Amino acid sequence: TGDTGASTNPTSAASDGTSPTGNGGTTDNGGTTGNVSTTGNVSTTGNVSTTGNVGTTGPDTGGDLPPLGGDACKGYATRYWDCCKAHCGWPGNVNPATDPLRSCDQADQSLGANYTVPSSCTALAADSAFTCYDNAPWAVDDKLAYGFAAVPANGDICGRCYQLEFDGTGHYNAQDPGSVALTGKTMIVQATNIGFDVGGGQFDILTPGGGVGLFDACSFQWDVATPELGATYGGFMTYCQQNVGNDHAKLKECVLGRCAAVFDEPALAELAAGCEWYVQWYEVADNPNLRYQEVACPAALVARSGIDRGPLGDVSACMGGGGTCTQEQMDQCDCAWTNNGQNCGRDDGSC
Repeated sequence: TGDTGASTNPTSAASDGTSPTGNGGTTDNGGTTGNVSTTGNVSTTGNVSTTGNVGTTGPDTGGDLPPLGGDACKGYATRYWDCCKAHCGWPGNVNPATDPLRSCDQADQSLGANYTVPSSCTALAADSAFTCYDNAPWAVDDKLAYGFAAVPANGDICGRCYQLEFDGTGHYNAQDPGSVALTGKTMIVQATNIGFDVGGGQFDILTPGGGVGLFDACSFQWDVATPELGATYGGFMTYCQQNVGNDHAKLKECVLGRCAAVFDEPALAELAAGCEWYVQWYEVADNPNLRYQEVACPAALVARSGIDRGPLGDVSACMGGGGTCTQEQMDQCDCAWTNNGQNCGRDDGSC
């Protein structure tokens, strides 16, 4: 069983097993696996990546990262924040050579090495396990940012890092103004969550205010009414699209207003900063397209998550994902695995 949410506008949040269309990181209870949205695939097998330092923790180099090579894969980003304990927070879900992801209690106090505390999305209590606030994304400089993401449930993924280069187009709306404004920026994310129905290079980025989906521990943790969290699938951004349209400046102003209204307590300052990051650095991009490749994890990400794969030396190149399909592959494609076809989303063209 998973604890998460999913997005309608295909934009955000995590979900449990049968997410409608869109995004959504998934979170797990007790070492089982969860799900996210209906499209995409991130592969972690193959040859050693052309970027990153294999077998070491990557440097925090600011905007001086080498560009991805021609073997990089195509994908797109979505968003979510459901406050649940993540899949990689359970000892049974991580590589035995690494520690699980750190979780926090309702007051955002670290639970330390107590990795078996129940998820807040199955046991709402002050001492349950929630997403730590320092998992919010942040800007390293005006061209580079770090964060955490849910990725497809393909094997040993916990703690792997990926370099994402945004190409200036939107996945569902090529002219999405936020995606256009994101052109040329790079993000490195560490995988801390999974989704069985996430594929085609989808990265569901943990973003405060990104939507809670089917599992909402946030209204309890932050003591806010559920409607204050915006659209269940899509969060503040989807709410603002519904209320102010697609004018980029008005959308940014609207989302900033929701950030200020919900994260107005000093204890929520890290969430407020992550929400503002989505507006200022990320340009309120709505499902931006990108190229990606696995890289060595920056030390700053490892320091926050506690998951260090560096000694494993197993950075791998992606092998496809969002690529071109043959007609035979397309003819064989269906989405019966999404709740027997009941939760089919838009075909993203992945094989």
